[in-house]
Parts: sequence; structure tokens; C-alpha cells
Amino acid sequence: MKKSSLFLFALTSVFSGIGYAGAIYSNGLESGAPLKSQFYDINNYGGGFAELTTEKAHSGSYAIKINYPVNEAGTEIKPVAFPATPSLFTRKYEYYAPGWEGNWPVGLKTSRYFTTPDYKTTTPQGNYAYMSEKLIWQTYSSTCNEQYGMGMNNAIFNKDLEYKYLPSAIYGNGLPYIRTGHWYRFETWMVLNSAVDVADGVLKIWIDGVLVYSNEAVMWKSTARGVTQGDGWQSMWFGGNYSGAICGEPTTPLVRYIDDLYLSTTLDLLEKPAAPLGFIVK
Repeated sequence: MKKSSLFLFALTSVFSGIGYAGAIYSNGLESGAPLKSQFYDINNYGGGFAELTTEKAHSGSYAIKINYPVNEAGTEIKPVAFPATPSLFTRKYEYYAPGWEGNWPVGLKTSRYFTTPDYKTTTPQGNYAYMSEKLIWQTYSSTCNEQYGMGMNNAIFNKDLEYKYLPSAIYGNGLPYIRTGHWYRFETWMVLNSAVDVADGVLKIWIDGVLVYSNEAVMWKSTARGVTQGDGWQSMWFGGNYSGAICGEPTTPLVRYIDDLYLSTTLDLLEKPAAPLGFIVK
């Protein structure tokens, strides 16, 4: 069977149990099949690598384990591309093992989203809208020894959308900020702007059901920023690289787990959102 046909067969099997009408991908990793056979591609680099593990799982027996031995190590875990959609919802669960305390990097990518089917931001036709999601972000003025992940930075082509988590945002472990030893549920909702230079795009992010970021004026496609292409979200990857930048190398090898991956064209939150905390970005 051709590689493309094999992936379509696998995806049909993965999708068959999904209950949401807008769902386009769901994988709890419970097939136990070799990790590379469960995805379109897995790109490991810089000494980082992903593997299927039974060491730690959010549900069932299996999860993805990502190993970070050095600065800029990483891995990109790619589901097969999907038909273009102006709206995209993603859900994944992430767990950071002990050792990240004092080793949180300036930035840790948690996903990347593309409006091309081949995971690219630039083609001969021009620059395409994308988002590089970093739900772990210390800012470039970090002291480099924080005990937890302090904020986020979502890059959207020549523009960074930075945000520092509030101490009043309490997650499922009863604590603020991103810490070790807890399965965080990350949910992201993106809607492209209706036309180039129209500020009506949407970006919302929830952590454990808490709305931590809401922006309904995102100019994904912008003449001023040099990104005018992209008719719909078409591909993405999970995982990402450890970027120490000014903080340099981690002092010890680090481990991150990911489980229960989900993509949809509709806003499929697991629970009714709580009232906003008064920090919504306009």
C-alpha cells in the first residue's frame, strides 16, 4: 500500500470513533503501534527525540515521551494534512516531569499551525499565515531560574503575541502557572481573519478549562507584516523545540509527555467555559 493510502486508512480508523461533527483528528495513542506509523511524519533534531511510552499516560496506557538533552533540541509530530478550514480547534494534554524546575527555557513550542498542506510558511506564491504556539514562555528578560512556566508567546509572522499568566488563574492542580507533575489540558481555538488587513481573526486559549487568552482582533493575514496568503488551516504539528536562548542549555536532560491529541473545525471544549478573569485581550 502506498504511504499516502496507508495514512488515509489509518486516519479513517482514528476518526471513526469521534463524536463531534467537526472533528478531523483524534488519537489517544492506544493502538500501541510504532509511533512513526501513527503519524504522517516525525522530525527529530538537535538530539531531541519522541517515543511511545507506557511510563506516563493521561488516559489508557500510552503517551508520547519527548526527550530534551540540550538547547534547541526538539521534535515535530505531524498528523496528515487536512482540508482547508477557516477555524481550527486543538486539544492536547501535556505533562512535564521533575527536572524542569529552574530549567524552563525562554520558549518551548507546544504546536505549530499552517495554512499550507505541506507544513510551510513560505512558498513561491508568498508568505502564508501561520502560528508558532509557545505555551511555555519566560520572556527575554527572564532570570533563567524560574520554578515554573510563566507565560506564553504565539508568533504569527513578524509579530509576537506575548502574555504572562495571572496568579489568579488556578488550574487543575490548584496552582497558577505551568509546573511539573500535572497533566495540563491545552485547548486552542483559531479563526482566520475574513480578508487581508481585516482585524477580525480569533485566538483563544484555555488551560484546564480556564480561559487564559482571548483576542478577537487578530490580523493573521496582513500586508504590513508581509503575510497575505492562506485560505484555511491545513496542517499542524505537536511537540516542538526547547529554546534556551539567553538561558542556554538545560542543566539536566528533560522529559515531556503528550497524550490524547484532538483536532476539529468546531469549538469542542470539554466543559462550559468559566467566567473571564478580567484580562481579555481585545
